[in-house]
Amino acid sequence: MKNREIPKKGITGLKAHFKDDLVSGFSVSLIALPLCLGIAIASGVPPLAGLIAAIVGGLIASRISGTFVTISGPAAGLIVITLGAAEAMGGAGAEAGYAGYPHALGAIVIGGLIMVLFGLLKVGKVGDFFPSAAVHGMLAAIGIIIIIKQFFPAIGAPSPKGEILEVAADIPHAFTELNSYALTIALISLTILIVHPLLKIKFIKMIPAPMWVLIFTIPAAIFLGTENLAMVEMPHNLFGEGGFQLPSFAKIGESAFWIAVIGFALVSAIESLLSAKAVDSIDPYKRSSNLNKDLIAMGAGSSLSALIGGLPMISEIVRSSANVNNGAKTQWANFFHGGFLLIYLLIGVTVIEMIPISALAAMLVFTGFRLASPKEFKHMYQIGLMEFEIFVVTLIAVLATDLIIGIVIGILFKYILLLFKGTKVKELFKSQLSINVQNEVKTIHLKGSQIFSNYLSLKKKMDSGTQKYNQLVLDFTKATFVDHTVMEHFEDYARIAKMNGKEVRIENIESLNPVSQHPLAARDKKNRTTLKDLDISARTLQLLSFSIAKNHKFITKLDDYSEWEFYHFTIRKQILSIDNVIKYQKNGMTYQIADITTKTGTEITADIDRVTAIKVSGISEVPKFYLQRKDFLEALKDVFDHNDINFANFPKFSKHYAVHAGDAEEKVRQLFNDELMSYLQTHGTMFMSGNGEDLLIHLEDKLLNIDEIESIIAHTEHIVSVI
Repeated sequence: MKNREIPKKGITGLKAHFKDDLVSGFSVSLIALPLCLGIAIASGVPPLAGLIAAIVGGLIASRISGTFVTISGPAAGLIVITLGAAEAMGGAGAEAGYAGYPHALGAIVIGGLIMVLFGLLKVGKVGDFFPSAAVHGMLAAIGIIIIIKQFFPAIGAPSPKGEILEVAADIPHAFTELNSYALTIALISLTILIVHPLLKIKFIKMIPAPMWVLIFTIPAAIFLGTENLAMVEMPHNLFGEGGFQLPSFAKIGESAFWIAVIGFALVSAIESLLSAKAVDSIDPYKRSSNLNKDLIAMGAGSSLSALIGGLPMISEIVRSSANVNNGAKTQWANFFHGGFLLIYLLIGVTVIEMIPISALAAMLVFTGFRLASPKEFKHMYQIGLMEFEIFVVTLIAVLATDLIIGIVIGILFKYILLLFKGTKVKELFKSQLSINVQNEVKTIHLKGSQIFSNYLSLKKKMDSGTQKYNQLVLDFTKATFVDHTVMEHFEDYARIAKMNGKEVRIENIESLNPVSQHPLAARDKKNRTTLKDLDISARTLQLLSFSIAKNHKFITKLDDYSEWEFYHFTIRKQILSIDNVIKYQKNGMTYQIADITTKTGTEITADIDRVTAIKVSGISEVPKFYLQRKDFLEALKDVFDHNDINFANFPKFSKHYAVHAGDAEEKVRQLFNDELMSYLQTHGTMFMSGNGEDLLIHLEDKLLNIDEIESIIAHTEHIVSVI
């Protein structure tokens, strides 16, 4: 909603947003518990190490973090580094007696301190340096490595040692040694993880998929016989054998130790920066994280975690997206998530030991698949051939070498392609431009190639412009090439500037030809390929015909989304497109029906939804509010205080639906008069939202057919008539 009040910080924020952050922290802890255990086991260290990292990250690192709604803890992306370090310095896993574990902890301690140094040196801005395609290639390679490595424990077969390609070659042989009990558990787990997002049943959606996995697989393991399965092993005395572990620096003189240190520092820093920026993009309040402060927090947290036997931590994307979706307001949600995990550790060890390892392995196989899914390959190809080539080369290089060397190869390969396309050597690290200021408007005239590695020099000039002037113009008349990474940066920069009351305009970019139909594709003046005309879909033709028959105005696509900022589409979602807009006026009101495509979450957590909604303008005094069905989280919040407006005369409505209005309750009660309430209670409740100016109404999250559109128009017109 427009002009949302930014949540308070510190103790004031704790008091103001206690119930929201507590409920979200609890919900995220249910996701984090099995993932932390699984990541630790996959990393070749005791399960306790994963919980330590999440607890330290939540209870301690969250207090100094520069982010707002991220969740810190162990990440799947660091499995490869930790496992490699443990194997190289003595042995990984219970079968090796965790011999390399203390030495890996020593490397984590130093790697964390280097991350702190990164933050103190203010290198957070270096997150803008890495080309998007190379980063995605690295993440996809991590996904493939996780799938290959976790395939063996998922089916209960012995895990072979060696390089990843050698391990992959041993997969056919693994089928001769599989454990049918473990395979059964893994198949149950994967089925739940695949089916859960597809189900629309509210009760099912209330509980996170990883927790459903435990709900089903723990009884299944008992039924099959835990003696037939590898089970999670936890210490019953945290200060005794198998409990807290001190780091060892005995291998500090060996190359394997320092390779691990560099891996922990660089990969943790890259992933933390990328995750924090990604979560900022879905933060309901559009806050911008202090990335340098976050590096300090994650580095210090990793070192502290390793001092007592824990894994390194980052601002983790999957749990952070869940945190946003569950309504978290501040970093206290991260604190509560860590607190709940500590409670589970102290009183729930017996239950944790009932979890079969094959279930945790299956979860990680699923996580790996999301990182390297066919959709990711398709997405990179749709952006452009160059990005796809860099993506594939980086992926192969990581699999053939390691993470650091692999991403370096990906970056070098991009430089080769850029030089081949005509980028000059002097343009590689410094943006070529000229500047003029007129009438309080700063114009930056860009020249030559604008690429990922010269963006930092351009951004300094842009920052200077937005600090001194209200308008910044980027003129592309003399530019010859703009890569995909810079196009992404421009969009993000303009969005943040707009929220701060500044205007960033891009001019004359049409002189550069997009290399694909992707809205953020690279632009190349030399590109002479004509993009295929967009096909007019059958739905567009159908709605166009409907508009003509009704004598309504029809707009194929809207470019400005600012007038559609409502709770359902901008608090926890990002609008990707607004299409097939039908517009008409009646009784002084303006009605717009549109197909809206939104994204919830980011990166591998992203879910794309399409919904047909109707917006009404012209109603006097529409308060800021939203109406939704009550769910598990709403019920939990009501335990602490009544979180929604209660309509005592309409108990059936209040039992199943929540109306939230902040400090506008009186205005909402005036809007929801008895006639409207009677109508909603008898005709089935629609989702409704007000942004202070307009009213938005839609049914379920789906596109409506013509009959359904006519029905919602009739419902909406009646609602407008009674308010």
